[in-house]
Amino acid sequence: MSVAGMGWSKSASAPEAAAFVRQVVQENEATVLTCLAVPGFRHGDELPEEVAGLLGVPLFWVSDNALRAVQNICPTVSERALQETGFASVAEGCALAGAGRGAWLCVLRQAHAGITCAVAEGEEAK
Repeated sequence: MSVAGMGWSKSASAPEAAAFVRQVVQENEATVLTCLAVPGFRHGDELPEEVAGLLGVPLFWVSDNALRAVQNICPTVSERALQETGFASVAEGCALAGAGRGAWLCVLRQAHAGITCAVAEGEEAK
């Protein structure tokens, strides 16, 4: 079971984000997508709810503490994300936090049209 972690900019659209997440999962032969994990600090933004609905998966809001706890195992470091959010890796961090204990990234951060996506698998995928 796979968890897609997603980050986004204000310019991102839900249909394009859903298509991109679907493409990332399929192209990298990840297992069945079970959840979309997004940063809790963006709670209130409607885009992730729309994307999860288009993908037909539940939405998991990752707390700042959970996101902070996995930063040290995220291979991608985005200086821009760090400056804007306080986290060097949002999509990878969300994917890992959503996949739970024993999680590993099966797809490193990919970016397209203001959207970032990473995919993780783990023992406790949400």
